[in-house]
Amino acid sequence: MRFIITNRWHLLAALALTIAGLNTAAAQSSIELENSSWQLVAIHAANDTVFVPEVPQNHLLRFRMDNRLQIEADCNQAGATYNQDGNGLKITDLVTTRKLCVAPSLFNRYILNIMRTVGMRVEGENLIIQTDIASDWMEFEPYVFVPGVSN
Repeated sequence: MRFIITNRWHLLAALALTIAGLNTAAAQSSIELENSSWQLVAIHAANDTVFVPEVPQNHLLRFRMDNRLQIEADCNQAGATYNQDGNGLKITDLVTTRKLCVAPSLFNRYILNIMRTVGMRVEGENLIIQTDIASDWMEFEPYVFVPGVSN
């Protein structure tokens, strides 16, 4: 699509519409994480390698009040604190049980990526957790607990 701008008022109007569109896109790319729960869809790594959990419900992030994070990590449980600043996300003070999960387990890769988290973004309804290595990131979808349905 091509526009021909005939005077400075049209230029200003076009510029205002562009800025408004950028602000709307920025607002949609960030969400408040508190009181939300997410289940792992995939872990993306170098060379376009993708790791998909056999049971996504066994890999949850539950962002709680007071910057507390509850983590399901395959056969292990973990907890941490988080600090969200816009699209910046830092996870600290991680503690975890260390049971030996049945192979093939994503526990180690999952926990290491959580410890290296530097940011997040939203793509559609999914949450993307970015690490300090550009090729390593995790994709989550909203998780809703349904009573009576086993994992």
